[in-house]
Amino acid sequence: MNDSFKMFIIALVTALASQLLLGPYILELQGYLPANEMVQQKQPVMAGGRLEQGARVVAPAAPASKLTAPNLEGMTVTAARERWRDKGLTIIEDGERVDSGAEPGAIIEQRPARGSPLASMEIRVTVAKATPEIDVPNVVGQPIAEARAALELAGFDVPDPMFETSRETKGSVLKQAPAPGSKVKAKSIVRLVVAEAASSMVPKVTGMYLPKARQMIEDAGLKMGAIRRVEHAERREDYVLRQDPEPDTEVLPGTEVGLVIVAPD
Repeated sequence: MNDSFKMFIIALVTALASQLLLGPYILELQGYLPANEMVQQKQPVMAGGRLEQGARVVAPAAPASKLTAPNLEGMTVTAARERWRDKGLTIIEDGERVDSGAEPGAIIEQRPARGSPLASMEIRVTVAKATPEIDVPNVVGQPIAEARAALELAGFDVPDPMFETSRETKGSVLKQAPAPGSKVKAKSIVRLVVAEAASSMVPKVTGMYLPKARQMIEDAGLKMGAIRRVEHAERREDYVLRQDPEPDTEVLPGTEVGLVIVAPD
């Protein structure tokens, strides 16, 4: 074998070896081979206690992420089951509870809570129960303190009352809404209207004559009461000698004021 042929064989072997060793890098640089695939191709493995170059090693797959509980609150059980059936989730109804802020049948609690990892493919839920209806007791005529206590004991909320001028006993209930005997949900609001005794001050009309006295009484929101006439040696006719109630007395609007006046000569 001549020297030229030997040089040809050496060059050929060198080229083949270079291609085997550098080929993956070249392919990666040209975009034909992903980097992880290149690592797998040139990763040596153990064989008979030693590493063999060129053996293919497959990297382990990344662990699958765990499923988390979806948000079911506000949905009905039927709707939740229909929506998540394809995901393999089982929705189990596990009780009901009165909740005035939710529609009856709506899910108000779930276990596990939304966003929590699922240990199994089951979610247990609690649904809203319809609030029972009760009769509104009659508290008209009762003092406000007693009326409020009776309504709250029956399960109602009672805000501060409104007031209305009345000749009824001050502080007694004049009206209520809803009306007595109405059927409403527990924890409903019952509003009360309470009597407020408006007062009028009796004006002083003694020493005046009847026309002026009458005008002052009516302007004060009061009424003319009985008029009694008596003789008097020094005063003229219709002069007011006495009045009942006395001046500056606090009375209810519409109270009658009786007068004693001088009779005609």
